[in-house]
Amino acid sequence: MSRTTEETVTGAAPPAVPRTPALRRCVEIARALAHGDGGGPVEVLHLFLAVACDNASDTRSRLVMRATAAHHFFTDETYRSVAESAAALDARTRAVPLAPAAAAVLSRLAYWTVRTGDDTADTAHLLLACLETRTGDKEMRKTARTMGLSERVALSRAMLVRREVAAADRQANHRGPILSPSRSERPTPYHFQAPHRAIGPRKGRSISLRSQMTSTAHLSSHVQSHLLRLHVWVSWWHQLAIFAALSVLIWASLTVTPWSALWLISLAVRRNHASLALRLSGDAALVVASAFLGVPWPLVAAALVSRLVDLPDGRLALLQMRGDAGDPSLTEGALQSDRRADRRAARYYRTLKIQRELKPE
Repeated sequence: MSRTTEETVTGAAPPAVPRTPALRRCVEIARALAHGDGGGPVEVLHLFLAVACDNASDTRSRLVMRATAAHHFFTDETYRSVAESAAALDARTRAVPLAPAAAAVLSRLAYWTVRTGDDTADTAHLLLACLETRTGDKEMRKTARTMGLSERVALSRAMLVRREVAAADRQANHRGPILSPSRSERPTPYHFQAPHRAIGPRKGRSISLRSQMTSTAHLSSHVQSHLLRLHVWVSWWHQLAIFAALSVLIWASLTVTPWSALWLISLAVRRNHASLALRLSGDAALVVASAFLGVPWPLVAAALVSRLVDLPDGRLALLQMRGDAGDPSLTEGALQSDRRADRRAARYYRTLKIQRELKPE
């Protein structure tokens, strides 16, 4: 088949980067799903379902789904439909063309491959490209909202599980040992399957915090390693400052004036609930109010010290999340948006648990 004929049949130009066998298989499954839906072109939803629900559970995308607990939010019927499509691959399904939106998603594989520092496009890159898109049908957007999964969270987990995937989805330069861990250069067909699998959060609280969980995949960078140590040190002092402020607060509320309890607002409103400008404005208002209400100055000083330590703590946390996502323009507002999505997903998880509809691991 000529190059021109192949582009006409598939609806897209050949890939700009090499693809793993698992990724090529997921694209074929997406074509089979589209063929089963009436023979129409492959939509973004078909690509997303194929890469997120493929029965090959050791691909990088499936490990990411489990590491974020997003795999719970698909029904057994969806998994069964994808498995049936995988078993029905033939020449007819491979000839199903791509819709423009799906072709645009595949064109982003090169970007995400460079973003993760990989040489070969694998299933995680297709998952990231699907989560990134803001176009496509309503069903795709509804599914993404239900999971509350952003490409930033998925990217962090993709970096964490990159060496745990099976051979069909592993980067060509990630050689698994056969006989000895000291012998790293091995032929590709002899990869061993990783014995440990990434198991994602199983509780609603863990899901509600998943966008704040920094991974350890970036610690190969000395800068990131030192940044993490500094953050741990600052966080320790921050907790000590909070303990001191609470102690002075209890003392002042019981012995001086009940108005001292107003400073609970300053300690309770943290960076994941309000912006920096709003927190500082509230602190300034409390300082002025304390001068008229007779709140003792040691309480005001302790609360302000706690807030001052909170500022570098939040900045270091933001820098770590920027390192995880590989995005220097990431803002606290974007992280707050991710946290809201996490909380919605956690509530949906609890609903599924109560209704006994959770998908097992």
